[in-house]
Amino acid sequence: MRDFPSDPLAAVTHPDPAPYYQQLQATRPLYFDRALQLWVASSASVVEAVLAHPACRVRPTLQPLPAALRDTPLAGVFGRLIRMSDGEYHARLKPALATALAVLPPPSVDDCCAQVLATMPARLDGAALDDWLFAAPLQIMARLLGLPPDADRLALMRDFVAALSPLATAADIARGSVAVTPLLAQFAALPAAASPLHAALASRITPPASLHANALGLLLQTWDASAGLIGNVLYRLAVDAGLREVLRQQPAWLDDGIAESQRLDAAIHNTRRYLAADADIAGHTLRAGDGVLLLLAAANLDPARHPQPLRFEWQRERQELGFGAATHRCPGSRLALSIARQFVQQCLLGAPDWPALARSHRFRASLNARIRLFADAAAAGSTP
Repeated sequence: MRDFPSDPLAAVTHPDPAPYYQQLQATRPLYFDRALQLWVASSASVVEAVLAHPACRVRPTLQPLPAALRDTPLAGVFGRLIRMSDGEYHARLKPALATALAVLPPPSVDDCCAQVLATMPARLDGAALDDWLFAAPLQIMARLLGLPPDADRLALMRDFVAALSPLATAADIARGSVAVTPLLAQFAALPAAASPLHAALASRITPPASLHANALGLLLQTWDASAGLIGNVLYRLAVDAGLREVLRQQPAWLDDGIAESQRLDAAIHNTRRYLAADADIAGHTLRAGDGVLLLLAAANLDPARHPQPLRFEWQRERQELGFGAATHRCPGSRLALSIARQFVQQCLLGAPDWPALARSHRFRASLNARIRLFADAAAAGSTP
């Protein structure tokens, strides 16, 4: 009998969740999980139907803010995040954010990546790689936003991100509440024309409190998503020398390789929606107030969408959902993939201990982001 995860949330950090996801698709593409008290959607068609349904919102109608964040400095930021809103606010500002990111010239992204990654050692042990998976994308996004270097930013972001996690403790929230003030102050101190990206955001997103919250939101989204995306690609390369050899001979295929890795092992495995009104979806009646857990990583493995879904194919027509879909699709997907490409290229030019990295079987605790930890894997590789 297969060692399946105990539930869809445990699948995020399971060594091999694909068979479990495929079983759900085949037997229960949409079902109610009594233990989680959530509907669970796993097939591509059902996931897309929920993401596109007007009654399905990113937050419960009666709880726009997580209860634990009320009466903290974090509430003001969370409440202004475009990605955590619906209605008029989202409809007005999401196109502004998407346009600002879309007009970023690729050369400016490549230049920022090159400047940051030039400081990364050619050979990283597992612990150093874990640090760089977060630090490099954060520094790149900060440069794109026009932020000057800041020695404290990495630690502040670590505390801020931890406070917004559903797994946050009271101590995490207290530390995040302290961290958010200097982070917002960094954006408040920026002139509108600090960078092309910041200028584009400042001309489209008002008032200033919304601008600062969503600029910080870009750092927030970069944190987990980029670390997960890059780490999963590096792991796939570590366990398959054949893929590394193909990329040495065909470096132009790297974009396809990263996209296929993201389809097979998405950085963000799930997201949630909440019913603002009753809705009939995939033959089930969902009631106002119900929550839906959308298994994006499972939908990517749907054979109805991707034939032979567990097979790695360089050239494939992909309709992957790791970056979401419909009005809440991540507007920074192109940027995230560009950062990943530059990071992985740098690693391929260096000399990683691929066998040690291939022993990575641990993940950072998370209910939705699949972020590999390489430190223990490298240590295990040095043990007699």
